Parts: sequence; C-alpha cells; structure tokens
Amino acid sequence: MQIYIHIPFCQRKCNYCDFLSAPADGHVMEMYVNALIREIRGRAGSVGREDLVTTLYIGGGTPTTLSAKQLGDIFAAVSQEYRLAADAELTIEVNPKSADRDKLFFLRGNGFNRLSIGMQSMHRGELELLGRIHTPEDFTECFENARHAGFQNISVDVMTAIPGQNEQMLSSTLQSVIALGPEHVSAYSLSIERGTPFYEQFGDIEGPVVGEETERKLYWMTVDMLKMSGYRHYEISNFAKPGYESRHNTGYWKRKHYLGMGLGASSCLPSAGGDERCRNTTNLDTYLANPLSREETTILTRKDMIEETMYLGLRMMDGVDTDAFSDRFGVSVRSIYADVIDDLVAQGLIYEGASSISLTDMGIDYGNYVFAKFLK
Repeated sequence: MQIYIHIPFCQRKCNYCDFLSAPADGHVMEMYVNALIREIRGRAGSVGREDLVTTLYIGGGTPTTLSAKQLGDIFAAVSQEYRLAADAELTIEVNPKSADRDKLFFLRGNGFNRLSIGMQSMHRGELELLGRIHTPEDFTECFENARHAGFQNISVDVMTAIPGQNEQMLSSTLQSVIALGPEHVSAYSLSIERGTPFYEQFGDIEGPVVGEETERKLYWMTVDMLKMSGYRHYEISNFAKPGYESRHNTGYWKRKHYLGMGLGASSCLPSAGGDERCRNTTNLDTYLANPLSREETTILTRKDMIEETMYLGLRMMDGVDTDAFSDRFGVSVRSIYADVIDDLVAQGLIYEGASSISLTDMGIDYGNYVFAKFLK
C-alpha cells in the first residue's frame, strides 16, 4: 500500500497554481496538523494494520511551510499506526525558500529519504513571472544543504513552456540542473488553469501559451538533453538515473492501492465490489471538525479499472504489460481493444510488442488522443 498526505498551505500562491492550497496563519496550521494526526490514527483500522506501506509521499501546497516539529509529529503518527517497509520510499516536497539547512537535517534525521524540490526555473525573471518566492540562488543553496544533510535521492521540478521561454533559456536551466546531478527530474509543461492569475492574464486559450510548435520543441529538447546526461525517460514527464524512478508515482500509473489523507486527498482502496475511489472533504472548516469526512465515494466497475489500466499505463515508456493485464482481468488486451490497437499501430502512435503496448514518439505528442481511444 502507498500513503499520500496533503499539506494545503503555502507562503504565497503561485500565478499558475490551481492546487488545493493557500496561505494560512500559525494557528490554522496547528489546528490542521492536529486534525491530520487524528485522521492518520483514525484511518489505520480501516485499511488494515497488517498492510505494508511501501511509499509515503507528503505533498501540497508546500509541506515545509510547517515547522520541523509539526512535520516530525506527522511522520511519528504514521510510523506508529502503519507498518513501514524497511526500504520504504519516504518523500517530502520542499520549496527552496522554506527548507533551510536545519529543517533539511531534521527531515533526514527523522526518516525521510527522498526530496522533491520545486525549482521550476533557474532564471530570475521566469521565477518572478510564475510567482515563485525563491531565487535561483535559493534553489542551489537548498540542493547543496540537502546533500550535506545526507539526501541521496533528490528530484527536481522543471517547468517548460513558460511565457516567453525559448530553447536557449530552457537549455541553460537544464544545464544547471544536470550539473548538480539530482537523481530524478520531473519536467512539466505549463498549462493555464481556471481560477488562477495566469487564467486572468492569458484567458481561456487552447493549448500552451508559447504555441504548440514551440511547446513540442521545448519538450523534445528536454528529453534529448536529459537522456544524453544519463537519465532514463521512464514516463511522459519524468526522468531518472537508473534505479531512482519514483516508486510512489509509478504506483499510481500501475494502479496500486493508496490511502490519501489530508484536505481534499484522494484514495483508491480495495473493496468487495471493486476498487473504491474516495476523496476527503475540500472544506477546511469541515475537515478541522471531522477529518474522517468524505466528500465523495465511487466504486469502480471492472470497465473503469480496465480503462484506467490502459491510459495510465501508457504514460510510462515501458507501456502496458499485456501479460499482467491478462493475469489481472482474465482476458487479453486484444480481446477488448483489437480494433483500437490495430488502428493506432497503423497511424504510428503506438507500438505493440510481444508483451507490451507503448507509445511511439509521435504517440507521445498525441497522447491525449491515444488515451481517449481506450475509453469505450
């Protein structure tokens, strides 16, 4: 089983962010931590204390907006109530501005073994445009402090297709990241989401702000630079040195069960009628009063699970394991999707191997079109 914990706080909302997060004062954050710990303890009985937790991911928001003690208390509650595997991947997201040297040493000393650092860019102007609170120098200092603290598994977020970004600007950002040598890089294209300052600025546009052609050039330049530097392109937007693929996110793409805790957190858990997908309340006052309250619960049908297996699995460069599919559902992929597979192969969008179905390079560019074909 996997666990995700959501911390919905940040020092300042970024201009592109539509995540469930917002600034808050110390009193609200303390009340939230207390409610979260009640949920951590309250959920333990429902998922089975014998289940082995293989990954824990604390995200947000900005988890490091909380104090070191608060983060330590959260981790202690998880450790007491759930069985963590000896080699569990324990990740926490950090903002370079809110993760100082002492906090990083505290996190490493209290069991966290993987960091995800939200860098986005090494250009001051791009960071200011995005509304980030850190500078390039803050990121470099944070990364070096993390190494000194003993973190040997660090992921760095890079944003592409930023308004005004060109290949030279992105190349210099990637060169700076590659020089530091993180074990993992996540490279995501900016998308304009409703309810964000960028939506007000750029409007309800179709496709990336920089244009489809430029966005694709930036994407494939990122792929080429990282692959040439020893990173394996293992998922559409993710790259890792051998053995450092994100086990937590890979679990999502392979449809492993996970328990989400915190405001608005989602879960996918086994149930008698099929997998149960549920979501915590997104109302902070409701959560503080009753952190075990659910906003919605859905029992996934066999058809739902088959479709998710296909479109999530195709996000990975290894693709969908057709043998594993047959073992899980008792039928072959071809028995359901033969016409779809033949059509997409003919278009050059997917590759059908002996035991897998995966995207071609052109299929990556038309990923949403391919994924939709497997929704019957």
